[in-house]
Amino acid sequence: MFQNLTQGASISVLYRNIPRVADGRVTSVNTHMPTYNPQQPLAMMNGPVTDITVQVGNETIPFAGLPANGVVANFPEKGYFIATDKSAVLREIEAMATASKQVLESVPAHQKMVKDCEALLIELSPEKKMEAQQIQEIASLRSELAELKKLLLASSEQNKKTE
Repeated sequence: MFQNLTQGASISVLYRNIPRVADGRVTSVNTHMPTYNPQQPLAMMNGPVTDITVQVGNETIPFAGLPANGVVANFPEKGYFIATDKSAVLREIEAMATASKQVLESVPAHQKMVKDCEALLIELSPEKKMEAQQIQEIASLRSELAELKKLLLASSEQNKKTE
């Protein structure tokens, strides 16, 4: 539990954005009742909180308002997940990997959805339909221009050979 940590204790820090795990050393611990916050009036009923400061390499990271009887805490805005036990960090890494795999598996379905929605927009919106036709015409003209360039170049090469 966070309230049982002492100065010098080891704590695991998962950097969610990188991802990597580092062992940190607790440099300070302070367990106290939370201060009253009008936006969260029920927070006082959750009991004491613990503030800790952790040293990871040259970096000093403060973690405030941890549940005193908790063993894990998530700080998504800072990209940290901390735990007093490495097995909790392992479970979090597995959860991150599972979530990312699910996102990757859903990519083809989302690509199809985008394609189908774009086709539907073109079908239902006169402006989009006209824009799509113009894009198609421009692509066709570019293709024809490239063919003409090839023919001109071939013709020019033929003329040079006959001279």
